[in-house]
Amino acid sequence: MKKVLIVQILLMWAGFCHAADEVKDVWLSDEKGCKSYTRFKQPLNSIEWAGECKDGYLDGAGVLKVFEDGIHKATYSGHFVEGKLQGKGVAEFFNSRLAGERVEAEFFNNTPHGLGVYSYPDGSRFEGRFEKGCPQTGVTTWANGVSYEGEYKKCRVPDEVFKAAVITIKQKTVYPPTLDSYGSQGVVLVNVDISENDQLKGVEVLQSNHPLFEQAAIRSLKDATVKAVQVKDKPIPARVTQPFTYAIPRFRNKPDSYKTYPDKANPAEPEILQYDYPPADKVVAPLVYPLDLLKKNVRGTATVAVVIDPTGSPKQLKVIESSEPAFGESLKAMLASSTFFPARKNKQFSWSAFNIKRIFTQYGTHDIAINEHGQRILDELKDAQPNIAPVKTLDHAPKPFYTPPPAYPLELVDKGVTGTVLVEFYIDKEGSVQFPHTLKTNNEELAWLALTAVARWQFYPPTVKGKPVDTVVTVPVAFNLNN
Repeated sequence: MKKVLIVQILLMWAGFCHAADEVKDVWLSDEKGCKSYTRFKQPLNSIEWAGECKDGYLDGAGVLKVFEDGIHKATYSGHFVEGKLQGKGVAEFFNSRLAGERVEAEFFNNTPHGLGVYSYPDGSRFEGRFEKGCPQTGVTTWANGVSYEGEYKKCRVPDEVFKAAVITIKQKTVYPPTLDSYGSQGVVLVNVDISENDQLKGVEVLQSNHPLFEQAAIRSLKDATVKAVQVKDKPIPARVTQPFTYAIPRFRNKPDSYKTYPDKANPAEPEILQYDYPPADKVVAPLVYPLDLLKKNVRGTATVAVVIDPTGSPKQLKVIESSEPAFGESLKAMLASSTFFPARKNKQFSWSAFNIKRIFTQYGTHDIAINEHGQRILDELKDAQPNIAPVKTLDHAPKPFYTPPPAYPLELVDKGVTGTVLVEFYIDKEGSVQFPHTLKTNNEELAWLALTAVARWQFYPPTVKGKPVDTVVTVPVAFNLNN
C-alpha cells in the first residue's frame, strides 16, 4: 500500500491560517486564571504567561508560552489586549513540524495581519504583507537563491510557479506489536533532506518516545521515493519534517499509560532541582541488553541517577545499583544518549534530578522490546552453526541508511577520554540492527555509548541472490576530540 504525502515546503502557515468553518475559538487559562485566545481546531493543553492580567485576560507587554502535553510548542511576544496579541509581535515555534520557524509582523487577534517577515531554519524567508495569517503579496527567497515575487493564492506561492515536495511511502506504517500491552503512544518527528536531484540525503530524528517507534518510522522512510520542490521549474533542496503517529490499535484495550517522571520533585532535593512541571522524553535511546547475559537468560535490575539541565541534556550520571555491572553501564549509556524536554519552574526551563530504574528481562518490560526478527536471530545463536550469512557472501556490502553518531558526553570530552570501540552486530532481514556487542575496547563507558548508538542504525536489507537474509557485521566506532 502506497501513501503519497504532498509536502508544501514553506508557506504552510499551519499555526495561523484556517478557513472560517474550521476555526474553533478557544480560551486557555494559566495557573492564575489569566486567559489567552487561540485559534485551533483542538485546544492546546496549557499556557504560561509572563505579564500583567486585567479583568481575567492577558494584558500589556509580555511573553506567552504554549504547551501541548507539557511540551513547548510556541512562544508569542508582544503587546496583548484582552488576551489577544495585537500590533507588532513575534511568534516562534518549537518541537513540531514548524520547529525553528519565526514570524515577526503586525498581528491582529494572534494572527499576522500587515507587513512582516516569516523565516525558516534553512535560511529561506518570506517578506511582505499578511492578511488573516496568510501571505498576500511579497517575496519568498529560498536558501539556494531562487525567489518568487508577486501575489499569493490560498496562503502559498501559486501552483503554476511552485510544485511541492512529494514523499511516497510504499509500506504502511504499522504500530509495533511488541508494545501493544504497555499503552505506549507517541509521535515520531523526522527531518529529511531532499536534494535537487530527487534524493533523500539526510535523516534526523527530532522526537521519539520509544526506540521501536523510531525504528518503524525510519523503516517506512527507507523504502520511500521523493520528488524535490520546484520553483519556476527549477528544483531546490529542501528540508521536510515528517510526522509518524502511533496509537494503540483500535481492537486493543487501552491500558494505563507508561509514565516516567513524577509530577512533583522529591522534597529532599535541593531547591535548584525543584520544579513545577516534570521533564518529558524527547528522543529515547534504546536500552541495550548485554548479549552474553541475554543468551544465558540472566535477568536483573539497574538504577542510575541523572540530572537533566534546562536545555534537556542529561548530566552527572551515576550508577546507584546494578545486579550486574553491565546492566548499570547499559542504562547509563541509554540515558546519556537520550534527550529530554526540560522541567519547568516559575515559567522558566529548569534543572531536575531522578533515579531511573530499569528491569532487564527478555519478556514483560516496556524498555527491553525484542521483536520477531530479534527473536529469530536469538534462536539461531543457540545453534553451533547459526543460519546467519557472513558479509562476504552477500550480494553487496551492507548499505547504511540511518547511522546517528554516538553521544559523547561533555564530561568525557573535558577529561580527554578518547578511544575506538570494535562493535559486532547483526542486521536482520529488514535492515535493522540487532544485539550490538563489543569485541574490543579500551574504555567501557565509550563502549556502551557506541553500542547504544549502533542499536539505532538501519541499513538496506542485506541479500544473498536477491533474497533478504540476516547477517553479522563488525565496525570500529571512534571517539576523538576533533570529531
